[in-house]
Amino acid sequence: ELMKEKEHSQKIIILQAQVERDTNHYDKALALYIKAYRYANSIPQRIELLSARGLLLSKKAQYEDARNVYTQALDLLRPNDESQTKAEILNALGLIDKKCSNYDNAIETYNKALAIVDSHSHLWSDITSNLADIYRKKGNYDQAKELYLKSLKQAEALHGQNHPTIADIMNNLAVLHKKEGKYTEALNNLKQALKISKHFYGQRHPTIGIYLTNVGDIYRKVKPLTKYEAQIPFCSFEQGQFKIAEATYKEALTALQESYGPDHIEVAEVLNSMGLILKKRADYDGAEKLYKRAIKIVHDTFGHDEPHYKLGIYYNNLADLDRKRNRFDSALKLYQQALVSIEKTLGPQHSEAGEILHNIGQVQHQLGNYNQAIEYINRALVIIKGEFGDKHYKYGMFLNSLGLAYAMIDDYRIAYIHVKQALQILLNNLGPDHIEVCDVYSNLGEICMKFVLQLTQQKPPNQNERDAKLEEAKKNFIEAQRIVQATFGDDHTKSIQFMSFLFIIENFQTLCKL
Repeated sequence: ELMKEKEHSQKIIILQAQVERDTNHYDKALALYIKAYRYANSIPQRIELLSARGLLLSKKAQYEDARNVYTQALDLLRPNDESQTKAEILNALGLIDKKCSNYDNAIETYNKALAIVDSHSHLWSDITSNLADIYRKKGNYDQAKELYLKSLKQAEALHGQNHPTIADIMNNLAVLHKKEGKYTEALNNLKQALKISKHFYGQRHPTIGIYLTNVGDIYRKVKPLTKYEAQIPFCSFEQGQFKIAEATYKEALTALQESYGPDHIEVAEVLNSMGLILKKRADYDGAEKLYKRAIKIVHDTFGHDEPHYKLGIYYNNLADLDRKRNRFDSALKLYQQALVSIEKTLGPQHSEAGEILHNIGQVQHQLGNYNQAIEYINRALVIIKGEFGDKHYKYGMFLNSLGLAYAMIDDYRIAYIHVKQALQILLNNLGPDHIEVCDVYSNLGEICMKFVLQLTQQKPPNQNERDAKLEEAKKNFIEAQRIVQATFGDDHTKSIQFMSFLFIIENFQTLCKL
């Protein structure tokens, strides 16, 4: 009779824990699972309760505690066990390694799980998708895409097309497409993921926050097609891309903080993205606060002595602010710190390493070390071309930087070739209204003006070529001014600067006579 009473009490406690878990009250749920564990008499029960605790600790980003709990569960199994339960625990341990940037360990653990899991089960689909995440993070995009599609096919066969598992895979495919610069495909994937998740979870679930962060990233990077704006409920047709991104990030932040609290690693990701918006608006102090808060969260989550790829990304962004504020020594120190984190976690040939090398090249450019700048930017271009090919938007952006460095050593013909190519790549990837395209139009306009001055000083002057370059410079500055006015308004510093350039071009003949 006493045994039956204990079993009944345990069942009630577990049900209470599940209710608290499903309403995102993780601390209460953890306490109840610990209480229920005291009543557990069988090994399967103990493993089930330990796994439930491990899942909640992972959601709270308490990864070492989660690892210890899952390891306890694994130790309860027989040494030669090849059950689905073992595969589930290995999948969970692989996820912890993934979160902690221990990618090689994660791959090994996932492959152990795949060796014993039922290949027709939903667990096989989950593990395959998680393994794809690792290859995506390591920059192996073809391998990642192949695994995602296999996982998606299996999940759809088991669950249909409107299940949270499908939403997760769609989100992951969106992140992959975003990395490849395929923003239309990425937004389409996210739209589907959000529709499914809002149906199952409502508006405030943390999963919604994660997906919204990715949507915000796309709007920050490029203005999507109008038809997508009309279809996404939280987007207003009249808003500019940065306003849409900012509103989306705020919605994501609310959902994540309500579920996880203000110090969760997923919150750090949104803070970093919001900092990028403020950086574009030249609010460097505001961006710095957000980046530093994100960095603190990563340190507090993973430890101050542990390298993590997110630290590399966030330190790189923090260094950008010092570069823009002409604090070059500090910027170089932070870039080096970022590069170490990326190389230790993602490897020296990853695109994130290329990003940092490019930024170091930018600092060398600003310090007047133009040949060093060219060297760093060329290293970055090799990495980007190796990972994405030479049509990717980042390849275009880095080509633009390379062209500017050549312009500073008065090699305007090479500079013109690189910047002209950069403009075409960015137009193809980002469209004609993006602020990054504005900058390249401006740079091309300035290089054309350098040509004009050279041609004017020639004896005899080549008037036809000079007039052609003057007209090309004018067209470039008109396009640059159009974009900056549409994005930031007429009073922005760049808009005023472009008006000055256009005045010089319109009055060039008169000014030359002065």
